Amino acid sequence: MKYRPDIDGLRAVAVLAVLFYHAGFNRFSGGFVGVDVFFVISGFLITKKIAEEILENKFTLSRFYEKRIRRIYPALFTVILLTLAVGAWLYDIATYRELGQSATATTLFLSNIFFWTQSGYFESPSALKPLLHMWSLSVEEQFYLGLPLLLVFSFRYFKKHVRLILVLIAEASFIVAVYTLDQDPSAAFFLTQSRIWELLTGSLLALSNPGKMGPKARNFLSASGMSLILASVLLYSEETAFPGAAAIPPVLGSALIIAAGIQGDSLIQKILRAKPFVLIGKISYSLYLWHWPLLVFARDYLIREITLFELALWFAATFLLSYLSWKYIETPFRSLDFVRKPRIFFLAAAVMAVTGLAGFTIHQRVGLPSRIPPEQAEILDRKVWHGEKTKWLNCETGDDIKPCLIGADDQPPVFLLWGDSHANAMAPAVHYSASETPLAGYLFWRTGCPPLLGIDRTDHPHQECSTFSNKIILFLEDHPEIKTVILSSRWVISANGTRFKTEEGNPVKLVDSENPNGEGSSNQVLFETGLQRTVDKLVNMGIEVVLVAPVPEIGYHVPSAYFVAVRTGRDITSIIAPTLEEYQARNAVVISILSKLADQNNQVQIVDPAAILCDDNICRVVSDNKPLYVDDDHLSTVGAQEVAEIFDRIFASIADR
Repeated sequence: MKYRPDIDGLRAVAVLAVLFYHAGFNRFSGGFVGVDVFFVISGFLITKKIAEEILENKFTLSRFYEKRIRRIYPALFTVILLTLAVGAWLYDIATYRELGQSATATTLFLSNIFFWTQSGYFESPSALKPLLHMWSLSVEEQFYLGLPLLLVFSFRYFKKHVRLILVLIAEASFIVAVYTLDQDPSAAFFLTQSRIWELLTGSLLALSNPGKMGPKARNFLSASGMSLILASVLLYSEETAFPGAAAIPPVLGSALIIAAGIQGDSLIQKILRAKPFVLIGKISYSLYLWHWPLLVFARDYLIREITLFELALWFAATFLLSYLSWKYIETPFRSLDFVRKPRIFFLAAAVMAVTGLAGFTIHQRVGLPSRIPPEQAEILDRKVWHGEKTKWLNCETGDDIKPCLIGADDQPPVFLLWGDSHANAMAPAVHYSASETPLAGYLFWRTGCPPLLGIDRTDHPHQECSTFSNKIILFLEDHPEIKTVILSSRWVISANGTRFKTEEGNPVKLVDSENPNGEGSSNQVLFETGLQRTVDKLVNMGIEVVLVAPVPEIGYHVPSAYFVAVRTGRDITSIIAPTLEEYQARNAVVISILSKLADQNNQVQIVDPAAILCDDNICRVVSDNKPLYVDDDHLSTVGAQEVAEIFDRIFASIADR
């Protein structure tokens, strides 16, 4: 098969799109489609070579997989081993354990399945997953387990219908992609069955004869193809439903460019054949492998977003390392004289055994805690910062209302704590304060469900939050002895809809189940409406309402960030602690609404955790060398203990009745 430098140039376009996207440049918000361009190129080149060898009676499976090993394994397993080495120094126990899992999955070419079970691709911009990008390599290798056998079988028994067979499989894959995208977007993105049609697009092009094309036709096709790719890169975003129909433009665009270059040149082909593009294309595999671990490790070390200057250094380091990887790791192994068959298979198996067992051992031995000095390991001791909070983790309310007791063990319940997971995080504070009085109460909480009557979240698996809220009201009606209800929630994410700094997850969208006509209302309007309903309902029942003001969000996983800071001799507060100004700006709408409700009714009071957690400048993230948070927004037991005193006057007032 004749070498085509323009295809290396197209590889350069694909990998640069991915790099610019991962670097966070907004103009390249759809750069993830570079992977789809790679799929088409791969399908074309591999199928072309297999078909030629089959027709010449030269094809063997051992020869095919030998070439795949020489092409894929050397750089891949170098990256895996070095990633594990850096992770051993930088990562805490839980994160390193997950890295071990992903290393084993990558070794077995199952990382797409592993990351599908973990979270969505777009939910993890820098999220401690240095091998996340290996999902696409797993898709390709899973595809190439079956393609050679399919082609050999089809050429032998259905030679006249090979393309028809591939067309039918591609159509089935596309239908699966569209259906899965609606049912499980993460599965559609990661799993091979939703991507087969993209690779087969290249395969079909390799088996087709596009017919004679003049210069005008070639220019039109290649320009159209490049326009489709660039439009996808520039116009798509993480909000685009992808893959499925949205993958057609980059896939079709790639096919048009490759097709235009089969019989001659075009202007686009000439540009793609330029030496800089060809060189980038040649090292594109190493670029793809190295760029993401380098970026993730840089972000994890810095514990913040990377500056423009630091991104420039990252680009330079990535290109230098990738060039060296291509020249001294990739290229030598491609020579058939460099490790002859069958030794290449034994070497491949040995390397897979090393990385697979290393990853498995890291996972089985819980992140190898022995590598961490005792004084640093204490930071990661969940018993220290979870403490009694674990007592109420199993109290999350499902379909049945089964309250958990909180406060003094020997007193009848007289209050109720109600909210989402922030209510559970606040439970130790309520417990400590109530126990001192002594008083007892009930705890009801449900993940992602703020105590807003008639309000649901469309982004959350518990979409019927309003049903949960109604059950709490019924419980209160059946328990008239409850005269105080404490409402605790992550109010700001409901009111603003947005997450904070580097936090993972989708935006939050509220809907009003009691007013379908208000579908277009903003989160802020629906938040105020729902909270007003809750307060009015409780007050009308003769219940005193205590609103817990927002707990400061951090935007970083505090225990992990604190570990890295201690590990590298830095002060975590100066790195991630939000300023008081940031806290006030982020929560301005919520604080205004809570204050208005308190001003309107003397049965409504506000308690403020930030009054203790924040000083005139910053909001603290650690206390006595212990994290005040279990993640980026939920208080640890240590944090809850810090703010417990805000409830003292509430319980003193209840006791005096």
